[in-house]
Amino acid sequence: MSNIITRFRNNKYFNERRKILLFGILLLLVLFLASYLFKIAYARYETSTKINANIQKALYIFGADEQSFNLEPDGIIPRSSPYVYKFSVSNFNDEHETDVDISYDLSIRTTTNLPITIKLYRNELYDSSGATNLFSGSTSLQDSDGAWYRLYKCPDSYEMYYKNKTTDIYTIVVNFPQEYAKDLTYENDIENIEVNIKSRQM
Repeated sequence: MSNIITRFRNNKYFNERRKILLFGILLLLVLFLASYLFKIAYARYETSTKINANIQKALYIFGADEQSFNLEPDGIIPRSSPYVYKFSVSNFNDEHETDVDISYDLSIRTTTNLPITIKLYRNELYDSSGATNLFSGSTSLQDSDGAWYRLYKCPDSYEMYYKNKTTDIYTIVVNFPQEYAKDLTYENDIENIEVNIKSRQM
């Protein structure tokens, strides 16, 4: 029996077959790995494309500054699907780049005319599993004129370093529940939603 095995191994074709077999296995592993890496890269590209789509407002911060803008959600009515708004914050544009490290805080201030809820997402799809709402709730405050408003604040400051061109994409999700469609109390009311960004040099 051992003579047969020895003769088979010493056969001039055995080494060639073994090389071909090893090459085939190696080729299959390379193809599998390439397919796996392609799927990961494509999924990341697709997610990035979706996050960057439909940006309605672009803000640029270059140092110590304060900026704000209104969403102006005209005609917001109760419905089962949310209202979605996107904006971006960058430390560069086509003409300028920041030359200092920047830290910024973000908050949203709303009137109290409508019983809406607001969520905020940063650099992720709001409807993906595991998406993190940056707001844990709101605080009711009164201004100097006696008007009440709600203040939503991000718990953390965000940093942008001058060595890196950085853009943060934010998604605001506003819910006005369908159940209020039968309530005429809010029929002609308009909600003001103001986004505020305060930046400073680090």
